[in-house]
Amino acid sequence: MKVLLINNDKGWSGGQEHLKDLASELGRLGTEVQFVVRSGARSDARFRELGMPVHALPGHGLGDVKALFQLVRLLRRERFDIVSVNREHDLFMTALAWHLAFPLRKPGKLMMSYHTATARRQLLLGSADAILCISEHVRTKLLQGNPTMAGKVSVVYYGIALGEPPADGKFDRSRPRRYFTGEGFPLIGMIGEFWKNQGELIEMIPTLRQAFPGIKVAFVGDNTDEWLITPIMAQISSLGVEDAVIFTGRVPRERIPDIFYDFDLSVTTHRNEGFGIVHLESLAAGTPVVTYDEGGMVDIFRGEDVGRVVTGGPAEFSAAVVGLLQDDEQRFSLGRNGYDLVKRQYSLAAMGRRYLEYYQHLLK
Repeated sequence: MKVLLINNDKGWSGGQEHLKDLASELGRLGTEVQFVVRSGARSDARFRELGMPVHALPGHGLGDVKALFQLVRLLRRERFDIVSVNREHDLFMTALAWHLAFPLRKPGKLMMSYHTATARRQLLLGSADAILCISEHVRTKLLQGNPTMAGKVSVVYYGIALGEPPADGKFDRSRPRRYFTGEGFPLIGMIGEFWKNQGELIEMIPTLRQAFPGIKVAFVGDNTDEWLITPIMAQISSLGVEDAVIFTGRVPRERIPDIFYDFDLSVTTHRNEGFGIVHLESLAAGTPVVTYDEGGMVDIFRGEDVGRVVTGGPAEFSAAVVGLLQDDEQRFSLGRNGYDLVKRQYSLAAMGRRYLEYYQHLLK
């Protein structure tokens, strides 16, 4: 089987990490994988690290016309079994190239993969033979704007690289921290770009301090965008909680397990997450998650005792955080369950098998 993964995004985030992991697993299972990227994008260099073919298309503007015909030639030459579009802004060009390359009988299947939740009506989505969403939340949002596509939509979940089970020291509230050296109990944190509703968590800090005066709240992510970070800093100042907040900036991916080892709880107030690889990473590290009952990450926690899914607002969320921080036995039990869940359902090997089975079914 020959698969083309199209990702013309200029940045690098969880979606691209997923594609890199997916390509590695598909390759291990005997599938030939190639990439289409935008020339000069971070994806160009990062995907080439896999040793798989990467086709870099020209930039926007007049380059789009050239890119279209380069893609047509690539499709005709390689005759992929699966062509997977992984960003909605790539759908129009890919669908057009697909029809130009094969105006009559198609040699394979064109599919659209959605990694983020959107209800926008998608031009040319009907050209796709199949549509894949990474969570029920993403599927539901997509069908709000594209209800006629319901028969084409399936959900296939992410997976992550799974290390050894959490060390015994993880389940000790007085353990030395690996990344946040010198910090004590409790330390909670949220990982993500600063458009993910961090302000609602900041709003809760005064309430959390009533139960735990020394609590620290860490925000992990790139905090250099002034447009995003300025209102957050103003909110922190107005509440007078500067001494309770830690900003790490962007953290190398290899240090993320240390971040989660240090957290006593991983929390997120983002209500529109596509799925949330970071939540799997938290569970794999033995750290329970507190989240709202909105977003794709709810799929992870449904029917599983690995964290708290909160209905309501800041008052209910704060109560869930405080309750778990006050109960070491329960918190540690949830942490052990989290690792077992990821091992059982969300390993890279499990993800690779799910995607390969999906592709095989699509080609029947």
